[in-house]
Amino acid sequence: MSKEEDCLSENFTGTAFPWCGASAENWTAETYNVTYNCTSRNDVERVLYSPYFQAAIYFSYCSIFVAALCGNGLVCYVVHSSPRMRTVTNYFIANLAIGDVLMTLFCIPFSFVSVLIIQHWPFGDSMCRIVSYSQAVSVLVSAYTLVAISLDRYMAIMRPLRPRLSKKGAAGAVVCVWLFALATAAPIPIVSRPTQPTEWHVKCSRYICEEEWPSPSHSYFYSMALMALQYFMPLSVLVVTYARIAEVVWGRRTPGEAENTRDQRMARSKRKVSCFSLNPLTAEGFSISIGLIF
Repeated sequence: MSKEEDCLSENFTGTAFPWCGASAENWTAETYNVTYNCTSRNDVERVLYSPYFQAAIYFSYCSIFVAALCGNGLVCYVVHSSPRMRTVTNYFIANLAIGDVLMTLFCIPFSFVSVLIIQHWPFGDSMCRIVSYSQAVSVLVSAYTLVAISLDRYMAIMRPLRPRLSKKGAAGAVVCVWLFALATAAPIPIVSRPTQPTEWHVKCSRYICEEEWPSPSHSYFYSMALMALQYFMPLSVLVVTYARIAEVVWGRRTPGEAENTRDQRMARSKRKVSCFSLNPLTAEGFSISIGLIF
């Protein structure tokens, strides 16, 4: 776009474009009043504001929000209300559901409004810090809970004669998961704030919620540490523990003489264990991907 086209497309009073209305030789020497249109839309924004795209986005986000909230809420209700369901594994699953509820409440609506509806952050400084912190904590809680589940299953299969983790021990593990997640994400609310990264945001009094670190090196080292604690460490633990579980379940021969009915039953059990063991790996990748996107 040429400078003359810039002058025609903008709509604010100020000095951002001193060449507007001036001859070529006076573009940098004179100041003129111009106007800046805070509601102008480029090609990308026109797509975002098209009726079909808006309808699809509204339907998708609302469906995901309702399904996530109802599904995870139902999991928590069942575990809490039924004494038979209050097992160690179900405590960890309920904790996963709580982390997903936190993600649903603090990620979907705020990202939906600020990114796809109005393209700026209208919720103020406090909510910027709270939302950013909650999003990070929810992803970390999910990752650390999956690690706790994998270690519990590992001990149950690899050390079957040792006492299983008690309900009090599981409650203590859940508390440790939350404390570790809260501590890992602690720098985020300190550096998160509404900012105005461009002149358009300044002139139009628009903000976006992002992190402002004292220096790029601080941001880089924390991002690397967060990636290690949030992704690589949990993924490594899951791969090692479930690989050993699969090796034990599939590699050992059933004692005694061959018997078709029994062997078929054991094969079905092995398939169930292997599928159930692979699910946390998929959930880990999905939850981390969602956290990185938002």
